[in-house]
Amino acid sequence: MLKPHRVLLDKVGAYTNEASAYRRRRRHLRRSYIRIQYQSGEGVDLPMDGSAAEAINAAADSLIERS
Repeated sequence: MLKPHRVLLDKVGAYTNEASAYRRRRRHLRRSYIRIQYQSGEGVDLPMDGSAAEAINAAADSLIERS
């Protein structure tokens, strides 16, 4: 059986996790970026003004044009 203060801490922890997830989602909506998702599940965000992002955009454009 959980101690009463643990129940309260668990609830507060759940609320803070939800709040931080909400803030992350809002940040993603406000800025342009390219997301690279690896097979391991790890993801990387690249800013749109970087040289790596330009190379990825060029490769994606060439793939879209060929199909």
